[in-house]
Amino acid sequence: MAIMQAKLISTEGAYLPAILEIEGERYCVMDEFTVDPRSMPKVGETFDFEFSNMLDEDESWEFIFQSNPDKKICIEKIEGWKYSAYGKIVEINPVRVDCGVFIEENVIHTHDEKVIGEFVGFTITRLGGYAI
Repeated sequence: MAIMQAKLISTEGAYLPAILEIEGERYCVMDEFTVDPRSMPKVGETFDFEFSNMLDEDESWEFIFQSNPDKKICIEKIEGWKYSAYGKIVEINPVRVDCGVFIEENVIHTHDEKVIGEFVGFTITRLGGYAI
């Protein structure tokens, strides 16, 4: 995943919900960046951030390929740090899905180039990341 600028809006503490602003949008993430008080960002500060998400591993291949009929490229909050992700497969080996704010890897596993360009949907059970 790519490194981006995030602004810390609020946090309930390490490993709890935090609100970040990235590219003008707000996201609820698991706070994995205020664990070390010596290097943690303060509320209102901007810092380098990289997403590290946990996906729902129980979703079937069929579900993933049928969940984005509108060909969206975005993530939409379900509740807390759980999101629906929508995107386009842009690469294989590993499979990379462009979801707009980030590119998620290994949503599915295949070497079949026919999936490049397909739109998919999947669930992120925990939107998270790290300060870089």
